[in-house]
Amino acid sequence: MLINGIVVLIIVSMLLLLEYILALRCLFADRYERFHLCAKYEQIGAKIILGLFRVFRGFRIRVHNPERLEIPLRCLVISNHQSLLDILVLIAFLGIERKPRFVAKKELQYGIPFVSFTLRKGGHCLIKRKGAPLDAMREVSKMAKICAKEGACPVIFPEGTRSRNGHVGEFHTAGVRKLLESGGRLSVAAIALEGGWRVANAMDFLKLFGKTPYIVEIVKIYEAPRNKYDIENMLIDARRLIEERILELRRLQ
Repeated sequence: MLINGIVVLIIVSMLLLLEYILALRCLFADRYERFHLCAKYEQIGAKIILGLFRVFRGFRIRVHNPERLEIPLRCLVISNHQSLLDILVLIAFLGIERKPRFVAKKELQYGIPFVSFTLRKGGHCLIKRKGAPLDAMREVSKMAKICAKEGACPVIFPEGTRSRNGHVGEFHTAGVRKLLESGGRLSVAAIALEGGWRVANAMDFLKLFGKTPYIVEIVKIYEAPRNKYDIENMLIDARRLIEERILELRRLQ
């Protein structure tokens, strides 16, 4: 418990320091500079946090890419969603060259040191979980256009919420369609994440975190969908493949 407390204290302190430095730099930056500053500091923050987890808790990310697929520098990334850690893991995995921007719930815009600041200032999309669909799609479209302008990769979890038991839920089409319609023709990278659901609550996090690897697998790269039917079929196929890979990964552990 003492080690957990020390880790939390160090992480919070580092995040507060990063937020302070980033906020100062953003004061004198235009919108373009703010976007790229946030992308840069997100990489720094993610690597610091994941590095501390590795040192103190043995946390490790295992990347699977059996087909040797190359994620394009500009694409839409879709993934299943198990934990808040998914965002940190994907930031580090996708790298600064792709500048991943996330569709996230609006409740995260305040309360988390550094993370909330970058979500507000870095060109991400924050939507109310139970807000009006029209407002949500307007924000998604806005992010898609920013990503197209700045050469960034939009990232969305089509399930719309975290899976508490690791089951891959239904993939919804609305957000994906809006990102592709507003952000230009983009290929789609489907990624499977496994491990977050085991540490989704505080007690499991304290007991189990770091004991099993967090797995990232590149499942498939889809050509840019041409219409809504292509998008629907792509999501059905991506969900099926992601679920199959997750079940296989669990069987092998």
